Amino acid sequence: MPIVSGGKFISIGEKIRLPDDVTVGYIVEHLLGKKLTVIEQFHSHLEPMKFLKLDSLSDQISFSYSRYGQENERVVAIDGEIDVRIDPTRFLSLHCHLFPHLAF
Repeated sequence: MPIVSGGKFISIGEKIRLPDDVTVGYIVEHLLGKKLTVIEQFHSHLEPMKFLKLDSLSDQISFSYSRYGQENERVVAIDGEIDVRIDPTRFLSLHCHLFPHLAF
């Protein structure tokens, strides 16, 4: 509590200029000196999703999406029957891939 209470959490986040989830990791690892456990199936919006293999999608815990121009696109690389103009995040296509028995 002494590290994050009274608006200190927001101040830390503003200082490191990263989102709240990354701020929590920074506080735990760097300020408190506790090692975080890396879980490969848990993904951040800062991670390029295009490197996930199609056959591993059902094993993932979370997916993410962000778009900062074409060169910094963070979208699951999955082809689908749904046009990218309708499904720019590819989450609908991902849902169809993971649950093919459900009607769209």
